[in-house]
Amino acid sequence: MKLESEGVKALVDAMRFRTARQGVLAANVANADTPRYRPVDLEFETKLGHEQLRLAGTDARHLPAGDGAHGRSYRVEVGPKGSGPDGNGVSLDEELVRMSRNAGAYQDQADILSRLMGLVRSAISGEG
Repeated sequence: MKLESEGVKALVDAMRFRTARQGVLAANVANADTPRYRPVDLEFETKLGHEQLRLAGTDARHLPAGDGAHGRSYRVEVGPKGSGPDGNGVSLDEELVRMSRNAGAYQDQADILSRLMGLVRSAISGEG
């Protein structure tokens, strides 16, 4: 019997993305003093768009979604080439706001997943 729904899979994927993004944003903060460092970020919308294209290819006459080499990198440059005197493009304020929002989104997704699992446990045990 399969208990994992598409909604649960989507939540788990979103949480994995948020975890990966937090690491990338933390690397930006860690490199705030590195000369000529350009901050990077992950874009969920880009990834989602690629997944939708990949899933939409149901006919041989459809355009290909990509071969993995073109547009498959979900790391994108965020900052300018050098807004600081040393050429560093990291704005600590902006990075910390991104990290906070990302952590909040992760927590929201974890709360939803927890509630869903509680409903599943309740349905299996017959408790109401």
